[in-house]
Amino acid sequence: MGGMMVKRKASPGKRGGFPGDGGARSGRAPLRRRAEDVIGSTDIWSTEEMEAQAPEEVRQTLHELRVHKIELELQNEDLRQTQAKLDAIRERYFDLFNLAPVGYCTVDDKGLIQEANLTFIKMLDVTRGNLKKKLISRYIHKEDQDIFYLNNKQLLETGEPQECELRLLKRKGTYFWARLESAFAKTDGASACRIVISDITARKNGESEVLRMNEQLQGALAEKNKFFSIIAHDLKSPVTGFIGLTQLLVDNVMDFSANEMHKFAVSMKESAEKVFYLLENLLEWSKLNRGMIIFEPDEFGLKDLVKRVVELLQTVADQKKIALNCTVPADMTVFADLRMLNMVLRNLLSNAIKFSNPESNVSIEATRDEAMVVIAVQDNGMGMDQDTAAGIFSLDKTTSRVGTKGELGSGIGLILCKEFVEMHGGRIWVETTPGQGSIFKFSVPIKN
Repeated sequence: MGGMMVKRKASPGKRGGFPGDGGARSGRAPLRRRAEDVIGSTDIWSTEEMEAQAPEEVRQTLHELRVHKIELELQNEDLRQTQAKLDAIRERYFDLFNLAPVGYCTVDDKGLIQEANLTFIKMLDVTRGNLKKKLISRYIHKEDQDIFYLNNKQLLETGEPQECELRLLKRKGTYFWARLESAFAKTDGASACRIVISDITARKNGESEVLRMNEQLQGALAEKNKFFSIIAHDLKSPVTGFIGLTQLLVDNVMDFSANEMHKFAVSMKESAEKVFYLLENLLEWSKLNRGMIIFEPDEFGLKDLVKRVVELLQTVADQKKIALNCTVPADMTVFADLRMLNMVLRNLLSNAIKFSNPESNVSIEATRDEAMVVIAVQDNGMGMDQDTAAGIFSLDKTTSRVGTKGELGSGIGLILCKEFVEMHGGRIWVETTPGQGSIFKFSVPIKN
């Protein structure tokens, strides 16, 4: 048999491929055709060489091996291309989901955060690991948790998307206003809630600013109405009296005695003084509201100022036979605006005389209280109930009261007192009982 080559017939299980791959090959037909084409274009063995060097079965086996090798290479190339597409999709997902201008998160039916994008994580100032599997309620302001609960309950009951606005807490305890848009979803057969979170802090701040400006506008309107009310009533009354007296003198000047003329002169002087003090207060109040008053504090002795105010109002007190008592230490100094403090003392002392009973007394005292001097002006007269006392320093609430001898008051003097005292960093208050008089107290600093 020497050099003869024996050809073996390929068994049915081996012919045309590897054992057992008949069914798999039918599914790989397109891939095999691509592999055959590659072999056809790259095969360097001619048919004669193959027949001369190997039996048909060997040649067929080698061919199948090469086909499988090419198939694997083609499959690897397909996988690489598929992976590149997946990477591109993942990058787009990262841009669309994680870098979106709004926050996204998924919450399961137990309220646990399952997934969150980077925007939401930055909103809360936390790390991704610290946020996942945490209750979303821990990041909701305590006062707003009922809002979220009711919103979520409505979502589960109706299945319809829901919206709400609440405050979300950051890592350091601060918060921001957020608008939550919730939608029901099924994730792996389980119920979940997908939430879109938008930061609306700027809008809320804008709304608060509008509200504040509206309140300021309402206050300004109240002040304007009070201003006109003062002019219409308190200014009109003394001017009307003054005009009446002058008309009486014009018509009957020759019929009055010297004593009657003196009484008329005194009444005219009182009316003129009331108009003057009222106009002065109105002017100061107007300048204050227009920002035209300059605050210029300095250190000076308090007793000299009190003495000058007492001397100015002594004549008014004498007319009601009221004694003015001053208890201010000679060495006591204050750090205040002299003109403002003068007006505060003058208004308080004038009111004390106005509302004191005739033949009583009014006292002015000053005591030190840490870094402040507390000045008290006490009268002995009408006093006030608590409702009246609560509104005397508010322009939109106070109304003018009548003194023990029918003296008229505008109420604006106390508003000025409050403004001037607060500009010094002090405060003003009243202690009063109906029928037992009042004590007005205010504080100013001792030093700068």
